[in-house]
Amino acid sequence: MSTFRIQQVLEFQILFPDEIPMSPVEYMKGGGRDVILKSALFLLSLKPDSTREKDNQIFLSKFFSNENNHFARYVANRIQTLENEGMFVLINNPLTSLKLFEYFFSKDEDEKTQSDVDFEINLFKAYLVLNSEFARVQQKAFSSTEGLESEFQLSMMMFCAEYPSSDKTNFDIKQIWGTQMIKSVYLFNFLESNSVTKPLLDAFLLSFDKPNWQEYLKGLLPLASPIVLGEIKGQTDLVIKPDVNFEKNCAFIEKLVIKEVDVLEEFDYIALRSKPFFKIEEGVYRIIFNLFVVEKIFKGAYFFLNKINDELPEAQRISEFRSFYGFEFSEKILAYNVLDSIFSKCKIRFNGQELSKLKIEGEPDYYVHNGNNIFIFESKDFLIKAINKESFDYNIYCEEFKRILYFEKKPNNKIKKKAILQIVNNIKRVLMNDFIADTDYHYKDIIIYPILIVHDHQYDTLGFNTLLNNWFKFELKKLEDEGFFIHHIKPLTVINIDSLIYFQAALTEDVTLNKVIDSYHDFVERIKMNPLFNSQQNESLMMSKNMPFGYFIDDFFGKRGIRKVPHLFKFVRDLLFVDN
Repeated sequence: MSTFRIQQVLEFQILFPDEIPMSPVEYMKGGGRDVILKSALFLLSLKPDSTREKDNQIFLSKFFSNENNHFARYVANRIQTLENEGMFVLINNPLTSLKLFEYFFSKDEDEKTQSDVDFEINLFKAYLVLNSEFARVQQKAFSSTEGLESEFQLSMMMFCAEYPSSDKTNFDIKQIWGTQMIKSVYLFNFLESNSVTKPLLDAFLLSFDKPNWQEYLKGLLPLASPIVLGEIKGQTDLVIKPDVNFEKNCAFIEKLVIKEVDVLEEFDYIALRSKPFFKIEEGVYRIIFNLFVVEKIFKGAYFFLNKINDELPEAQRISEFRSFYGFEFSEKILAYNVLDSIFSKCKIRFNGQELSKLKIEGEPDYYVHNGNNIFIFESKDFLIKAINKESFDYNIYCEEFKRILYFEKKPNNKIKKKAILQIVNNIKRVLMNDFIADTDYHYKDIIIYPILIVHDHQYDTLGFNTLLNNWFKFELKKLEDEGFFIHHIKPLTVINIDSLIYFQAALTEDVTLNKVIDSYHDFVERIKMNPLFNSQQNESLMMSKNMPFGYFIDDFFGKRGIRKVPHLFKFVRDLLFVDN
């Protein structure tokens, strides 16, 4: 997993304090639309390094030609001065590069009148103006968290500042690829085997002119594999081989090419996620953003399926597709199978369906009793509106996540319990020995692990677990006030399903999940702010304290040299490469 970094971007007026900035359009006038778009794609191909210093050096060395060495040196020296004064900044911001592409993709063609030397400097300035716009909006993370308790305030500042961009700046492309592959095979197998979803799958395959989903994925894999295997560095062009299948292969990738008629949504790059290729010429296609291509294998498929579902005849259309997808697939297929594989040796385990058949109302989505350890799982596959995601606003995030994961106020002051309250309610049952599926224990002997499974790596973000745990602890205190024994209840752990998939073999054969969770919370709780440290040192401590579980488990097994292919890949191989 890549090193987790907070994006503090280099702004225009920090670098050029005596210059009044123009708009990006003014800087780019006469640059040529095609040149600008290709430049944006070049910037998106620059892979962030593990250190700011090296990242900035790489950016400048690749951005400026020899003719602009003097300007590049000025920028490097200015950044060095800033760092000497305690301000650490990054030039390269994938969100700015995406915004630059979107900004000019919708513009009319512009004749190229700028020289290459002038264009480099003006493009750089336009980039910094967009960086400044990003930083201006990001300031909401600081103003909206004023008044919170000091340590919690810092945690929430980090969360709010990072959440809109973290999924596009902090990721391991190989892990994303591996988990996307496994999830996609589970998804298409589900669509094929379910009579309700079969018409949707048929329409999906028809749109790509593929006879079955195996052929669809086999057509998609060669587009992503070079990225993952590191066969192509920098800008990635896919050149279709001019053979008998040329037209057929081009027709397939044309479905994934962004076109002038496509509307580029203002928030979270939804159109670019759906169509992550840009056509250079006939048979030559450039990747817009590596992450979006790899995520097309599974995550992108959902958005395409959702769009196709809306276009189906009413008799075949699945109503409330997001809810259907989250419950029927994400929980009942994906979560159940992944947890079954991890806890295969545990005799006392139930999924939500099995518990429902026992007439347990408000049952957990998955329950495991192994020795003295009890795991209570809730699985929630959800997305918040893109406009809210990009707000950087604590109050908006608090309201959204509270409604989705804590409770929702209904008319007549009724409360609809969500994941956190559902977990707490089932903890209460266990402590009362009132969980009829499993009563063979004494409540003071057991250790309870409350776990919320999420289904998108955007929640592997600094402080997200802290926010939810704050609500969870508040509810635990209520139980304690009622006289319940809460001293063996672990903090709430938010786990991305991808972590369970990727480390499934290690969790089965090497270190049990409860031991990893114990290590995670021991690590987090040991970290305290130090009054003798400066603000940067304490900020670094708080980054570690608010580390998401996904980054911890990667580091946990990495330090132990444990890297195993998930057993679930056998399921992928057997279904994907079956004879059709």
